[in-house]
Amino acid sequence: MPGYEKRVVTQPNVIFGRTAERDLALDVYRPITRRRSPLPLVLFIHGGGWHGGNKESYADLATRVAAQGYVTAALDYRLSGEAPFPAAVQDCKTAVRWLAAHAEDLSACANRVAVWGHSAGAHLAALVALTPGRFEPASPRALEATRVHAALCFSGPFDFPALGDALRGSVDAFVGAATREEASPITYASPDSPPHFICHGQLDDLVPFEQASRFVAALRKAGAPVEFVPVPEAGHDLERHSPVIVARALAFLARHLC
Repeated sequence: MPGYEKRVVTQPNVIFGRTAERDLALDVYRPITRRRSPLPLVLFIHGGGWHGGNKESYADLATRVAAQGYVTAALDYRLSGEAPFPAAVQDCKTAVRWLAAHAEDLSACANRVAVWGHSAGAHLAALVALTPGRFEPASPRALEATRVHAALCFSGPFDFPALGDALRGSVDAFVGAATREEASPITYASPDSPPHFICHGQLDDLVPFEQASRFVAALRKAGAPVEFVPVPEAGHDLERHSPVIVARALAFLARHLC
């Protein structure tokens, strides 16, 4: 998509929430040419093992997706060194609520929201999608369930007990006093789950490919809609290197949000 950045306006470092630790910020990307109808929303959640990473890592992809007719945003959340589970999930839900509350100002639709994440961000995206009514942020709207309408998860860990020694230090720091089961998206697969797009490289040497196949099986067993995209010759960072995969993800969004 050559020149896509010229078709998008960016609002950086918008404060969407405050915690005891710090302000929380996101970057918003909006297409310059708007349709008459409100646009769907896509929230990008960065990876980094729950202990690193930042919203800027999604600047290019968020811009590319916005150029296709979406309002997109990428957020920073509290990392495991600041606060353990469920803090990061609550921050992501706070961002979803902020986007929904400001949808009219953004020329967006609060009822067409997707979350998109890679690695630890995929894990958080799945948890946000699968747990309306759980792990909700403390706010005047705390009794309201945070709902999204689709989730796109790339190279994510979804079943912590099945990880074994993989990512042990990062997972333990993230989980904190909770159990691995409680912090695992696979625990919450249900018939009410929104559509999921799961993409994983079969040569991933950081998060085992089995994590994706187990999660997809659990979603399908529950009767939830899921599109599974195994990538035979890809490793952990597959999402950022394949226009074909991004095109499939955009087609998924078009089917479920537009």
